Amino acid sequence: MTPRLSAGALNFVRVMLLVLSVTMATWLVFMLCRFTLALWVFDLDTTQFFEDTLLGLFTASRFDVAVSLRANLFSVLLVLACWPFCQQTGGPTRIVWLAARVWAVAIFFVSVGLSVINIAYIRFFGRPFDSFLFHGLDYGTDRTIGSILGLDDFLPGLAVIFMVGALGSWGLILSFTIIERKTRNLRLTKGLLFTATALSLMLYLALGRGAVTTFPLSQKHLVISSQPEVNYLVPNGVVAAYYAYQDFRRSKRFTFASDAKGRELFEKFYGVEPRAGDLFPQFFTRSPKSETLEANPPNVVLNLVESLGQGLLLDRFNQGAPLADGLASHLKEDFHIDHFLPAHNDTQRSVLGLLVNTEHRNISYSSHQYTELQTSAASVFKRSGYRTIFVYAGFEGIKNRADYFKRQGFDLFIGARQLKQRYPNMPMTVWGGHDQYVYDYVIELLKQQSSEDLPLFIVTLSVTNHPPFELPKDAKTGIVDQHTALTSILGALSSASMDTFRYTNQHLGRLLDTVKGGDQSDSTIVAITGDHAVRGLKYSANEALHRISVPLYFYIPPPLRRNLSAPSTPLTASHKDIMPTLYHLALSEADYPNLGRNLFSEAGQIKPHDFAYNSQYLIVDDHAYRLGQSGVPLHAWKRQGLDMIPISAEAMPEAASRGADYQAILDWLTRYQLVGSGES
Repeated sequence: MTPRLSAGALNFVRVMLLVLSVTMATWLVFMLCRFTLALWVFDLDTTQFFEDTLLGLFTASRFDVAVSLRANLFSVLLVLACWPFCQQTGGPTRIVWLAARVWAVAIFFVSVGLSVINIAYIRFFGRPFDSFLFHGLDYGTDRTIGSILGLDDFLPGLAVIFMVGALGSWGLILSFTIIERKTRNLRLTKGLLFTATALSLMLYLALGRGAVTTFPLSQKHLVISSQPEVNYLVPNGVVAAYYAYQDFRRSKRFTFASDAKGRELFEKFYGVEPRAGDLFPQFFTRSPKSETLEANPPNVVLNLVESLGQGLLLDRFNQGAPLADGLASHLKEDFHIDHFLPAHNDTQRSVLGLLVNTEHRNISYSSHQYTELQTSAASVFKRSGYRTIFVYAGFEGIKNRADYFKRQGFDLFIGARQLKQRYPNMPMTVWGGHDQYVYDYVIELLKQQSSEDLPLFIVTLSVTNHPPFELPKDAKTGIVDQHTALTSILGALSSASMDTFRYTNQHLGRLLDTVKGGDQSDSTIVAITGDHAVRGLKYSANEALHRISVPLYFYIPPPLRRNLSAPSTPLTASHKDIMPTLYHLALSEADYPNLGRNLFSEAGQIKPHDFAYNSQYLIVDDHAYRLGQSGVPLHAWKRQGLDMIPISAEAMPEAASRGADYQAILDWLTRYQLVGSGES
């Protein structure tokens, strides 16, 4: 006869059934709140966004289940830990079962409370919980409580919380009683019990992660649509509160940007004393007047390419492998700066540095995400009459990029979800879509443009050349097998990374072929650079600059390049110089932050920007300096190209001093825009 379960095993079965019960109850509450939002608060037209809404509800359900399972993990771990000690139905067995029930009811009540409060928050602020929820507490308990009590939704919301909480708790307690009664005489063989326990725990862990792929559910999965209201349906109250707190923790408490410090930095960097009056506008300069640009403003396409390192474009490091693919001929035909540094060695900081002129990587998902910065590149183009578009191969929610960059002057942000709608055959990866579809969309935008339309400023950001280096099934692969000498530089890096590197360059080449061979050839500027170099490759100590270097490429239409010469002193250029160059190439009398130089200007006009800046290195003329804390140069090398030769200590040139102040200026400008100078 099959034996009855031990008290410990019986407790485990009951707790797993309890978790199932409370998960279903919280999911039901979360869904009721979403339908309330969709039908009452948003009045959302679900027919127009039917597919997005279905995807949103599916993703939301994954979050709901994951939240409940993670919250109940305490009970599961408790029952597993106490299993060997629960041999009788009383004592520890009853205590564990009671603790699990109390914990489950508490989870349910908190879930109800946060979900109802989130609805009220959305009704008032127009968005789910964010870091302002916690920053608001800084106003003092009396002011916070007074503000809450003054809300029309306070008393009805409180009533709903207690009614739904009490009713749901009663239902859960009833279900616990039924579970206890129905399992009292449960019998299982040891083999079946072991199998059921193992399978249930594996399923628990998988559902608790929210995914069986490489990455678990995270903040990036909250954005699934171009319609904000659909995205607002995804997080339940618990998830919204959790990410709001995480954003709050990441939010830097910015101190005021003192006018005195700003003036000191201004004089040190620009070599002139600032004028009396407001200091902030003096950090801006203006591109020259151009009747040609005023009459025919060109489109500008800036491509930021994931891990596009310059080293792999050189025969010295690529061992003759055609890694540049379709991009190779264009690098030879047009303007290509091959001694060029990114601002940083990670995507987020490089993108923010280029497009917003800030060093603060968390700004896009902090409490300051709602502040529009005047130093934004998109705003410069927008003020000059451009339509501004950001096309991203990744998911819109990564680093909150979609919402943030729309606040920084981009009229339109297209991410992987929207690309998938436009190109249903696009395969999806853990990061989003594939790069070729980004460039296909850019080609569409350019081809659809008429002479009556506003000129376009388009920024693209690719993702394919990023771990886990996934390619579409029809992409070319096996370049390392064909060029085995590449293994000498690969180190621990996957050979698939060489295939993704070539893949993106292939489609960049196709984009350039289309632009240069079509009607857009006389009216479109194209720039290409890497967000950072390929990480993980083998380089020697004296090749440290090769390890971090990226290319900079320009295609400039014939009507605009007639009077241009090759970029001046290209060996001292970096990311900071890209946007000023584009402003001069495309915009007439445009005010922009004076934080870099026009690479096509005369050599004598490049001060005070005659240095190349990377967060780790500073290049001044034929010297390279390793930067320490706060951008202070420490070690020096003589430089031949990008090769570094150790030298003895020597006096630091004036330009190196300006480079050391560059970080401080970016920080001052950011703080001034976010919190002001503190002076009335």
